Amino acid sequence: MKNEIFLDFRIVGFEDLTPDDLTRILDIQPFEITIKGERKNPQKPDGKAVFKNNAWITRSGLDKYSSFEDQMNALLDILEPKIHLLRPLCQKYYSEFSCGLFIYYNNEESTPWVHLNSRYNKIIKELNTEFDIDLYTLPND
Repeated sequence: MKNEIFLDFRIVGFEDLTPDDLTRILDIQPFEITIKGERKNPQKPDGKAVFKNNAWITRSGLDKYSSFEDQMNALLDILEPKIHLLRPLCQKYYSEFSCGLFIYYNNEESTPWVHLNSRYNKIIKELNTEFDIDLYTLPND
């Protein structure tokens, strides 16, 4: 299996807005939204796990096999023109760039690299946002 990279930008914990409000404000279509209290898996009627926060999540539009650099640049292309709209939202609510790396060992691929360049550093300072990375190593079955 090929290594996979999932990179997104999230605004989390808003109570006074809906995800639709954020979509209208930013004029960016989210990849996913979560609603506090809704079940994480509605197909399981007995499932008790629920979302703890409202969240609005967007991605670059590139596939999971694209490099981290390509995904970050595409995501910044979406976010940078909206920085004046994002700034007050990120000051009021929690926000982060979230990255999941799924690395399959013995697949003859090198480990994906994560490099945060000056373009990223500029926007993270402007928005006072965080970066979260989760690393998963999995068998190549």
